[in-house]
Amino acid sequence: MHKYFIAIHFFISRNRIVSVFFAFLILALFGFFASKIKFEEDITKLIPKSERSDETAKVLGQLNFTDKITVIFNAEKGTSSNDLTEMATVFLDSLQSCDAYINSVQGQVDDENIQETFGFVYENLPLFLDDADYEKIQEKLRSDSVSETVSVNYRNIISPTGIVTKDFILQDPLGISFIALKKLQQLGTSDDFILENGFVLTKDKTKLLLFINPKLPGSETEKNTLFVAKLKSIQENLNTQFKGKTKLDYFGSALIAVANANQIKSDIQTTLFISMGALMLILCVYYRKFFIPIIIFIPTIFGVLASLALLYFLKGTISAISLSIGAVLLGVTVDYSLHILTHYKHNSDIKTLYKDITMPLIMSSTTTAVAFLCLLFVKSEALQDLGIFASSSVIITSLFSLLIIPHLYTPKPGESLERKTVLDKMAGFAFERNKILVLLSIVIIIVSLFTYQKVGFNNDISQLNYVPSDIKKAEKDLESSTSLTSKSLYVAVYGNSIDEVLQKNRKLYQDLSQEKNENKILNFSSVGSLLLSKQEQQKKIDKWNSFWDQNKKSNLTDQLISNGQKFGFKPTAYEPFYELLNKNFGQVSYEEFLKIKALYLQEFVTEKEGFFTISTLIKV
Repeated sequence: MHKYFIAIHFFISRNRIVSVFFAFLILALFGFFASKIKFEEDITKLIPKSERSDETAKVLGQLNFTDKITVIFNAEKGTSSNDLTEMATVFLDSLQSCDAYINSVQGQVDDENIQETFGFVYENLPLFLDDADYEKIQEKLRSDSVSETVSVNYRNIISPTGIVTKDFILQDPLGISFIALKKLQQLGTSDDFILENGFVLTKDKTKLLLFINPKLPGSETEKNTLFVAKLKSIQENLNTQFKGKTKLDYFGSALIAVANANQIKSDIQTTLFISMGALMLILCVYYRKFFIPIIIFIPTIFGVLASLALLYFLKGTISAISLSIGAVLLGVTVDYSLHILTHYKHNSDIKTLYKDITMPLIMSSTTTAVAFLCLLFVKSEALQDLGIFASSSVIITSLFSLLIIPHLYTPKPGESLERKTVLDKMAGFAFERNKILVLLSIVIIIVSLFTYQKVGFNNDISQLNYVPSDIKKAEKDLESSTSLTSKSLYVAVYGNSIDEVLQKNRKLYQDLSQEKNENKILNFSSVGSLLLSKQEQQKKIDKWNSFWDQNKKSNLTDQLISNGQKFGFKPTAYEPFYELLNKNFGQVSYEEFLKIKALYLQEFVTEKEGFFTISTLIKV
């Protein structure tokens, strides 16, 4: 094989200008395609995948809980909740500049949404009632209870609040809708909050919370970087504007993901700078020349750019984490140039050089490349990228070392090989003849036989994340007032049919309700009591029809009319309620449920390409 390299060497020597032109052309092509590759900054790419985990990843990709950004407004001492709502209102106005990145903002409830929700529940009452609710309704049907209800309704109507409550009372004198509305509480996991001035506050009124639902998942760090920058700008402006009154903080996976991406980039630059600096220093000390270390790095540049160009054609992307191995590759690849330089010093005959060095160098790079290629059998996408990048870099660098180094460096005749540097003295020291070192090595090996099994592995995957100090502080603030940051479990049911998934989710809801009653879990947030399969909906409608038989409806109507006349109510005052009792209820599609803005059911139910998931959040 060395004969081919000898022939190429002499060809280049005879055509230097053309060869240099082609070398720069090749380098430019490698650089062009390498610049086109996209860097994947998702740290979860390190996690091994399997056929089962791919399905899990598909489900996780459709969960909406994890990407939510919590906006925390903290009240300073001596301030009121009005200051919090004022800052939140200004924040919402400022957030309009981020519309391109936001799906919705939760935490503010307006009258329109409340009326829409009440109307939907009222029009579909049977779907929100269970057996326990019918027992409560039965109690309300007693004669004394109906009489008391009409009396209370009258007092409420003539009170100042009657302007607002009158229509609700006449539509539903028994308050059945309010029994049904309690089912909506199951969508929350905490009792730590109150509603004031249309905003969600903690019970102690020291914090106001808003929740941003981004359009992009947390893994889209490149685009989210701009979004986070805008949020930070809003934060700085408002904290300055409301200094001494309130303070704004953020907490969320998108912020952590962007911080991780920035930290990865910073770490790559730092490690490469340190490794290159250290190698340059060592080589300069050893060779006592500045240009030789530069020559040594040239084949590595060709190898790295060629590998990135290769990955561009194979995949189009590369995990940024894989590039962090660049510091290690520098140490491996410069060895090939060093081998050539050392042999060239011993024998300046080019034919002898290639005969002695070609096969060992290619074999060395091949075995190293094969070792890296073993990573292709690992079920981690980031490690697979590393395997391709590292193996191709090693092979290509060794080839370019053989082609380039002998042309860029020629030893001077009679140049001494003897050195008296610190590195030479260290290399000349016979470690194997030092009895103390040999004995110490034996002792270490023996001790290691008894201690290696004690090495543990960190199973906490969250430790992979880098969390900035300001986000850690925001997390602690949340922990002090709410259970939002307490340990959570996400359970998802999935399938290719919405009805099938709804049935599974209903079973999960029933199981979790039992677990909560037995105090095995703190709480859970589920749509299991709201979103029902067609079969379950029909059961509830049949239950309603069987409960409200003709005799029961007639008795209730007579009692409402007779008791109402005592307070001046017309016989037709409760006509909307009578119509409700006689209504023929039908099934409701899950799409109709999703249209109710105040319920935010899109947080729980997602569909993509015919694949449905329904998620449940459990606090343990």
